[in-house]
Amino acid sequence: MKRIIGLFVVILALHGCKKNQPGTAPLQLVSPPDCITLSDYDHLTNNKDRADWLVAQGKLVCDSILYAREVEHEVLAADVNVSSSAKPYVMKWEAMETLLGALVYENYVGFELDTEGDVVNVKLVPGYDENGNTYSVPMFRSIGLKYNFAKNTEIDFVAATVKGELKIVVRFKDKDGDYVYYDYNKVPV
Repeated sequence: MKRIIGLFVVILALHGCKKNQPGTAPLQLVSPPDCITLSDYDHLTNNKDRADWLVAQGKLVCDSILYAREVEHEVLAADVNVSSSAKPYVMKWEAMETLLGALVYENYVGFELDTEGDVVNVKLVPGYDENGNTYSVPMFRSIGLKYNFAKNTEIDFVAATVKGELKIVVRFKDKDGDYVYYDYNKVPV
């Protein structure tokens, strides 16, 4: 009887260890104890007011709520066409983390383009640009957490056509080696 109980305990322990293997690591989120939601933001009707609200209140919003919005930026691979002549700008996750620092919505991530429309530099820009390719800092953090980026994970910034519109997209390979695409959207969150 002791052997059966001992075997049962070992099986339970092994099963419990399997659940904690890497690959689907839960998001490690840090939020102030009295963090807020985006409900006030969601009631705003224009992007200037939204961007201003995020600058003033973004640090107070719960990480889990901010990071849940990254889904709005994900694009199906079937909707993305990267020209064979497009030259991706490649950046390691470690360099991106350094660029982002402790920022939330004080700055956005923008790009310098060459005459061909290819990205030649990724930089911080002073604010959200509704008419340009700007990405929020929380979007990058949420992607890094969701996909459990290592310091050497490569992120590409490349010109692509998304549903007929030319944009700079963010792409990287998932654990299966397939490209995942993210696109800026028309709201500053």
